Amino acid sequence: MGPYETTDLAIAVTNAGGMGVVSHPAPSAETLKRMIEAGTLEGAFDEVMEKVRSAILNVKAAADGPFGINLRVAPEQPEVPAVLDMIIEEREKDAELASKLKLIITSAGNPAQPYLEKIKEARMLWFHNVPSVYHARKAQGAGVDALIATGYEAGGHVAYEPVHTMVLVPEVVKNADVPVVAGGGICDGKGLVAALAMGAAGIYMGTRFIATEECEFNRPAKEAIISASDRFGKEAATFVTQGFFGPLRHLKNKYSLELDKIVKGDAPTTEVFNYELLGSQLAFGPKGDVENGAIWCGQVAIRLKDILTASEVIERVMEEAESTLKELSQKYL
Repeated sequence: MGPYETTDLAIAVTNAGGMGVVSHPAPSAETLKRMIEAGTLEGAFDEVMEKVRSAILNVKAAADGPFGINLRVAPEQPEVPAVLDMIIEEREKDAELASKLKLIITSAGNPAQPYLEKIKEARMLWFHNVPSVYHARKAQGAGVDALIATGYEAGGHVAYEPVHTMVLVPEVVKNADVPVVAGGGICDGKGLVAALAMGAAGIYMGTRFIATEECEFNRPAKEAIISASDRFGKEAATFVTQGFFGPLRHLKNKYSLELDKIVKGDAPTTEVFNYELLGSQLAFGPKGDVENGAIWCGQVAIRLKDILTASEVIERVMEEAESTLKELSQKYL
């Protein structure tokens, strides 16, 4: 869920029996503004580094079980090698952190970059997010422990090619020699059962966890997500538009419609970049401006009707999965 921070959410998910994941954060709004005005990355690296350090130490202190962290490994994230080194160093000097911070999820970039081998050397689990069989094979060749196959239904960054979860997941499973986790369009126990039926080892949920009490995101943004089906009864509530860093699935609002217009108008990349940076701070951030800010969420938004605790989400998922499996066995076996 980067560039947003999910420290509190990661704690809540882990304590509820899931695997909480700390997001790869971005610099503050003030730093981003200075970057735009000065045209430099000065100050951004140190700020991201300290945000990550603070997040993993806070989760360590408050979480009762294992957790992970996501790192975007695209060329546009030049701070990642240093961030990874810091994570490994912190684990080496802190036995409790090493016992809890078990997983690194990489995404949005090439898993074969040599510096990523340090994850395995540090004896951490390494999952990579993939949108196709091609990318799954590449990640497996790089030595990942598991794959996260995320379909086009997902929120935020999506693939350039619209391959959806029910097509993607079984094909990745068929071509993989490592476990596959299914993501994209999953929010409940029936989704878990479907993922298991397609051969996945588990599920990866984003939008459902945005609409939880513990998630740091602004309340108006959460309410915009769970009211999506009411507001968009005759049209899609989300859509994909090109952005500076690639395709993004947004909740439909003034911001996302304008971004689409800017991109299709062949605006300079600097204009797109600036518009996205500023907009990314408005909806999920303190202002809660749900019309002029980016609300990245998946198509599954139309299936969400309430803001729950993370514990309630996980309990409902597991209870519904168990009841669904029993119903299916009674009906078809």
